[in-house]
Amino acid sequence: MSKKIIVINIGWEQEPLLDQLRSSGYEIYGIHFEKLNYPFLKDLLVCDFRDLNKILGYAKSIRPDAVISDQCDYSHFAQAVVSEVLSLPGPTLSQAQISSNKLVQRSVAKLKGIKIPKFRSAITFEEAIVAADEIGFPLIIKPVDNRGSIGVNKVKDIRELKNSFFNSLGESHSRTVIIEQFIEGFEITVDGYCFNGNPRSLTLAKKKHLNENVRVAMEIEYPGDIGNELYLKAMKNNEETIKVLGYTFGMTHAEYIVDNNEEIYLVEAANRGGGVFTSELIVPNVSGIDLVNLYIRDTMGFKNNENDFSSVQKNPTILKFFSFPPGKLLKVELPNSILNDPEVLKVKILISEEKTITNITSDANRHGFVILTSKADLSQKADTVVNKIKLTYAD
Repeated sequence: MSKKIIVINIGWEQEPLLDQLRSSGYEIYGIHFEKLNYPFLKDLLVCDFRDLNKILGYAKSIRPDAVISDQCDYSHFAQAVVSEVLSLPGPTLSQAQISSNKLVQRSVAKLKGIKIPKFRSAITFEEAIVAADEIGFPLIIKPVDNRGSIGVNKVKDIRELKNSFFNSLGESHSRTVIIEQFIEGFEITVDGYCFNGNPRSLTLAKKKHLNENVRVAMEIEYPGDIGNELYLKAMKNNEETIKVLGYTFGMTHAEYIVDNNEEIYLVEAANRGGGVFTSELIVPNVSGIDLVNLYIRDTMGFKNNENDFSSVQKNPTILKFFSFPPGKLLKVELPNSILNDPEVLKVKILISEEKTITNITSDANRHGFVILTSKADLSQKADTVVNKIKLTYAD
């Protein structure tokens, strides 16, 4: 009899995970925020990922052998609740709370001595003024518990504080914001895995943002233009950080700022895989390790090979996002030279024909992306791919 697994969040980002589950013969039960007509699903619950009572009730009725999610804070939290209540292998509720709530995570990090920017929380604009006066400008203000850079603002001076505060507050489910010191430097991400309970850093990438004010990543390059000494320091620092935060199960995805003195400050560290195929396509390609298979086996309670992490590779890879000019889009064409390029691992347009393209304001409304691997100049090759995309606008 096939083992039953509940997959929370079954969108396009989870395609590699779903493909492996299908090929392995699992009986798949999905939970998603909208109806999807996947023929391989045994059943589908359509609900908000934050509706924990409905998700838990559904899980109790299915009585699965495993529950799994990836690349999403909300579904990871739900996974932790289900796995803890049903005594299934998975993240704990404590780990999910630390992973998904920036204020809780910052408080733990500060208590444990992890290097972080100075920060204060605020629930009113008056508290925000006090925090800004204490921390100084420029500063970053963001929601405590949202995703994908939504509501994250860089504030240059007191004149920008009010609008930024209420924007961040409106995007915070708990109606609490974090106001933190702006660290001058560059951003890196480190992805890893908790192997038999022990965190291991696998890949490091360097980020480029849309601009100084809109803190949206537009180019993420592995391993990036970074010296070997700093690379090793960052990888070790990440393992220590993940251990201190208490993550012991599954994937990890952490963001850091490296200042001009090469001091490394934690921005946030999630106990889940990175989005936009980071955990399921990019990290496996860079490292040479099949993280999806490892993760499935761990949620099923199977023992993994002790030598799975013996030889981690550093295959050059880039995730490049598209930023197209605003306007009414009529048609998008991807030429065969892109689709048939063996170095292009994935390309996806995230805007629809007959819709109006707007400016990018968060991770959620970027226009598309390409993932490619090459020994040539990655950024230049990615730009070449972008320039081949044909867009037709209304006059």
